Amino acid sequence: MCMRMRAVFEKTLKEFIRDRSSLFWTIAWPALWVVLDCLIFTQGIPESILPRVKASMTLQMMGFAIMLAGMANLPASIAGDRERGVYQKFASTPMRTWEDATGRLLALLFFSIISSLIVLAVGLALGSRFEVTGIRLLKSIGVVLLLLLSSGGVGLIIGSIAGSAHSAVSIGVGVAVITSAVSGVFAPYQMLPKGLKIFSKLYPPSTSISAIIYLILGRRYAGYNPLTRLHAIYTIASSLLLHLLGLWLYHLKLWSRRL
Repeated sequence: MCMRMRAVFEKTLKEFIRDRSSLFWTIAWPALWVVLDCLIFTQGIPESILPRVKASMTLQMMGFAIMLAGMANLPASIAGDRERGVYQKFASTPMRTWEDATGRLLALLFFSIISSLIVLAVGLALGSRFEVTGIRLLKSIGVVLLLLLSSGGVGLIIGSIAGSAHSAVSIGVGVAVITSAVSGVFAPYQMLPKGLKIFSKLYPPSTSISAIIYLILGRRYAGYNPLTRLHAIYTIASSLLLHLLGLWLYHLKLWSRRL
């Protein structure tokens, strides 16, 4: 069992690293946005809060990098395996759906850590500064896992219905960019219209990113408190539900039919 999951993990991670288009969207693009945010969109901000404003922008793009990995890299790997007939070969092996999905999710976690750390390094080089306690950092890591689950759930859905690896990347990037644009990932929550503020609070990836910013920088930079008891329960439940929906569709469309 562990050997099968390890094999899926290694194969998926190699696919992530070797795909140049995915590397661009997942690492280079968020890093470029950090550069633009920190050098261009911080004009006129008081020096006293500038490092934390840059830190907020860096956290947003770190979250966006994780979203892109889950919504573009993961479905590209799934759709590519379907094109190559990998799922048909699984029919003659003891591999199970949950083992394959777990291996892919672990590869997504490892790759997301790499991409987000690169974005963080760019932000620190441009003046982002963080002051966070160990407890808040641990809580932030837990929220990152929720972000990974919700984004991975969307990725599983896209990978299950996309016709090819190329279309999976295109759909995934489109979904990530559009939903990020309307949920406040690219801009402060305070600048959103009322309707989009509601969407931002309900969309699991964006509310997870806001929770990370709230934990590390405070309410002023998150725009609201996403960690009230009710909202925290909603974020956990919706993230898990979205991931379970992705797993169910993944099993239904690919494993049960061995396409």
